[in-house]
Amino acid sequence: MPLGELLDETFKLYRRHFSVIAGVALAVILPGLIITLVSGSYRANPFAFLQQVLQNANNPAALQTIQNRQNQFTSSPLYLLSFPLAILLFPFTIGAIYYAATALAAGSAETVGSILLGTLRRYFGLFGVALLTILVLLGGILIITIPIVIWVEIRWTVAFPALLAERVGPVRAVSRSWSLVKGSWWRTVGILILVSILVSIIQSAIGFLFVGIAALVPGLSDDVRAAAVTVVSALVNAIVGAITPIAVTMLYLDLRVRKEGVDLDQLARQTSPGTAPV
Repeated sequence: MPLGELLDETFKLYRRHFSVIAGVALAVILPGLIITLVSGSYRANPFAFLQQVLQNANNPAALQTIQNRQNQFTSSPLYLLSFPLAILLFPFTIGAIYYAATALAAGSAETVGSILLGTLRRYFGLFGVALLTILVLLGGILIITIPIVIWVEIRWTVAFPALLAERVGPVRAVSRSWSLVKGSWWRTVGILILVSILVSIIQSAIGFLFVGIAALVPGLSDDVRAAAVTVVSALVNAIVGAITPIAVTMLYLDLRVRKEGVDLDQLARQTSPGTAPV
């Protein structure tokens, strides 16, 4: 597919299965969002904190009060619980939409529950690919130069859809991505940049709209307003952000057709996710 067609297929899949994709995206972020609201840690939003500091820059007493309140929020047991929970849910956070995109692109009839269950089956595989990526990223920055790290990470772009579609383990998935992206590095970078820009624009436009509405509604306390902004931002980022893994999955399918010459029907049969070894 040329770039325009790849993006068109991405948005077609997104619109056609919006209810399922949005449901998965919301289900993944819901536990962390609930903890954020219940613990009150949304009040410790760094942007809100910075705004309050700037507004009270000439008032030492107010600054101390703001700092004490910030420390209180960030030391909450529920707030601290959000970190291990985020690690535990990490494979779902990064993998559920990839699973949805892979299955839906193959023509499978999926529900939110079936996608979450399928992601759970590949839990450790997804964790493995993420861990390999993070280790290379951190180790590379410390040992090698950043451009080389970026080059490697781009070569691993389609590791997640390869893991889910081909039912392989983490190392094999990374190897498959390395092979598929070979010779298409710049095209892959261009697609990732373009998709990131599009997603950022959509997120910002929708986010500013709803955040602006929340800011203008009269009679709301600062806490309610901050909670509303947190909820709206999380929902918008999750639902719109699902476009990126769908685009990467479409890129993976396109690379397989280009590199391996498989036809689309054969590819659909091969990429229908199922129970797979870790």
